[in-house]
Amino acid sequence: MSITPTRLADLTALIEKGREAAFYHWPEWVAVRERVMALDHRECQKCRLRGRHHRGEVVHHVKHLKDRPDLALSIFDPDTKERQLITLCRPCHELEHPERMRPAWKRTAKEVTEERWD
Repeated sequence: MSITPTRLADLTALIEKGREAAFYHWPEWVAVRERVMALDHRECQKCRLRGRHHRGEVVHHVKHLKDRPDLALSIFDPDTKERQLITLCRPCHELEHPERMRPAWKRTAKEVTEERWD
């Protein structure tokens, strides 16, 4: 399934506003997501390549949604014929998105006092 020009314009607008998460509620995405999960037998494809078997929970855009919104609903990249959407387990998906991981050293709360010792 390819994205229509109207939906591509809608998705591009969402990305520009930083609201691309709304895309994952579109009926077209829900249908494609289910097709990908069925195609991959609901197994994480990264784990499968390593000889492990984990239940897939996330459908991942190999070429990230922000970079290639035109491939948002494409299971295969029409140019390369390679998979564009694959099923991953949560840990493998997190490894695919290091930019979203919070550094362990980053403070989660504001300091009680702003005392300095210099």
